[in-house]
Amino acid sequence: MNKISVHRLTPDMAEQYVAYFDNRAFSDGNEQKGCYCVWHHWTEQKEAERNALPENERPFSKRNYAYELVKNGKLNGFVAISDGEIVGFCNADLKENYFRHSKDNDPESWDGIDSDSKVLAMVCYIVAPDMRGMGIADSLLEYACSYAEENGFDYIEGYPSDGAFDARNCGGTDSMYIKRDFQIQYIGNRIIARKKLGN
Repeated sequence: MNKISVHRLTPDMAEQYVAYFDNRAFSDGNEQKGCYCVWHHWTEQKEAERNALPENERPFSKRNYAYELVKNGKLNGFVAISDGEIVGFCNADLKENYFRHSKDNDPESWDGIDSDSKVLAMVCYIVAPDMRGMGIADSLLEYACSYAEENGFDYIEGYPSDGAFDARNCGGTDSMYIKRDFQIQYIGNRIIARKKLGN
């Protein structure tokens, strides 16, 4: 098997990124095909714009938006590469850059965090079906932890499931966070795995 390496997603990977979602991310026919991992950037305004398009153009709206976001450095995270191709992706960014996790839209998820803290949020993992079971999500998390430490983040957090890890429930498993000393918090009907960094 070819070696797997992990890197930051960069704007020059926009074409490769959408090709991954076109051809490989959901090659098992999962119903989430076509998400392009833009849900955390998908506002009501974007949905209204999509609905205003002719029906034959709507399937491309998320793809085009994802391409634009990556190209402009607005959709960030980490990619697992094997044989020159993306085989896994972790959507990760400053927490306040996700409108769904902003202090206004999701204040309870900020409990216990100082308002000026820099938080790296990992909102989704998508591993190609033919590459699952090889520890790729775990490698992406390991890379994210190192990246957060090296770039002055105060906290790193993810949103794991306590059950099956699938495309609809794509935050990883709680066990992968627990083994890296994340604290598991139950807020409402969801789980936040959070780790304080530095002193």
